[in-house]
Amino acid sequence: MHKTIEPTILYFGTPVALISTTNEDGSPNIAPMSSAWWLGWSCMLGLGAMGQTSENLIRTRECVINLPSQDQVTHVDRLALTTGRNPVPDKKQSWGYRFEPDKFGIAGLTPSASVAVKPPRIQECPVQMEGVVHDIRPFGKNVSANAIEVHIVKLHVDESLLVGDGPRPHIDADKWRPLFMSFCRFYGIGGEVHPSRLADSDFMTFVRNGTGAPPAARERRA
Repeated sequence: MHKTIEPTILYFGTPVALISTTNEDGSPNIAPMSSAWWLGWSCMLGLGAMGQTSENLIRTRECVINLPSQDQVTHVDRLALTTGRNPVPDKKQSWGYRFEPDKFGIAGLTPSASVAVKPPRIQECPVQMEGVVHDIRPFGKNVSANAIEVHIVKLHVDESLLVGDGPRPHIDADKWRPLFMSFCRFYGIGGEVHPSRLADSDFMTFVRNGTGAPPAARERRA
C-alpha cells in the first residue's frame, strides 16, 4: 500500500561532491553538495542560487568537481553550515550558517593545482574533474536554485581504483566507494547486489572503445 504525501523537502540525494571554485579575491572556495548527475563528459549540478559557489560559477565559468570516498566523510561534515559568502544571507543565517573564508583549513583538506582551470583540486578526493560551465539557468518552482551544466575537460583518478591496460583504463566499481547523502544523512555502499547484464553488454564495449572519450580526445584519434 502506497500513501500520497507532501514532505517538507523532496530530496533523495546522489553521490556527494565537493565543488571547488575561485572567489573574487582569488581565494578558493569549497561547497559540499549532492545534487549532481553525469552523462558522457557532461555534468549537471543543482545549486542554491544564494550560495557563493553559484556566484563564482556565474563569474568565472569554471570549477573542479571532487568526489570524496566514504573515507573522507568527516572532512565533508566539517564543511556543513559554512558559506564563503560575506555577509551571510539572512535566510542562511537563520538556518545556522556562518561565514568561513578558509574552507580547506577547516575541512583538513589539501589544495592541489589543476591543469586546465584555476580552481584547485582536492588532493584527498580519489576522483577530481576539472570543468568549464556550458550553461546556467534558474531551476525549480518553489526553490531558489540554479541548474548548472558543466563540461569535464580533465579527469584525475587515484591509480588504485583503475583497471585495464592501455591508454584508456576504467574505474573498478568494486574498489570505488563513493560517499552518498540520502535525506541529509551520510551513507556508503555495500557489495554488488546482482549481476548487471548492461555491464557485460556490447554497449559497454562500445563505450570503452572510444565513443565515451571527450571531444578533444576523439579529434586527436581522428
